[in-house]
Amino acid sequence: MSSLSLMFVGSVLLLNGLGLLGVVGPKATAPVNVFIGSALVITVLSTVLSSLNSEAGQLDVVLGATGFLLFAFTYLYVAFNNFGSLPGDGLGWYCGWAALVSTFLAAVNFVRFSDVKFGFIWLSWVVLFSAFFFILALGWERLQRPTGWLAVLQAFTTTTIPGAMQLTGTWNEVSSTVVVAVQVVVIAVFLVLVARTRTTRLEPDVASEERDLELHR
Repeated sequence: MSSLSLMFVGSVLLLNGLGLLGVVGPKATAPVNVFIGSALVITVLSTVLSSLNSEAGQLDVVLGATGFLLFAFTYLYVAFNNFGSLPGDGLGWYCGWAALVSTFLAAVNFVRFSDVKFGFIWLSWVVLFSAFFFILALGWERLQRPTGWLAVLQAFTTTTIPGAMQLTGTWNEVSSTVVVAVQVVVIAVFLVLVARTRTTRLEPDVASEERDLELHR
């Protein structure tokens, strides 16, 4: 992804994360999904068309465009769902497929581009897409708030800050170790929040069982 597009993708992750947390309503997040999703599609078309004039590096351009389209279609799909109050299971299954594509793009960054930083960033997005799959396609609603926080954190750690640093020419100065550590911490926070929701969910069940035992004594 280009640095400018990457930075603006952060705004959509932030709004969608806040939507999952209940801070903003679904229809309030729809416009930014349309704006950024449409902009990414236009960027892909212009980039791919310009690359047709040269065979050198054309495959790399197409691989980069794959990442653009993956997010573009996700955001446009979210916008249609939120504007029309549509069921989320279709979007959920798309996100399951997107998680597989993100795994592929992570491997491309590791192997073809030797880019450890964005390899791990794509792995972080694998977790995000997978979480949306579990919520929307499989109905695991207890993951909603942890996923909201994951999206909010990733809005800064995987998009806004890397994009801004690329724009200012300072991204290459950041060590791979720092980027990997940040992604690991963010995913760890997400897993802790997931574990806490499971504990919270179990507590009422235990209390209910204790009340039943008291009634039968």
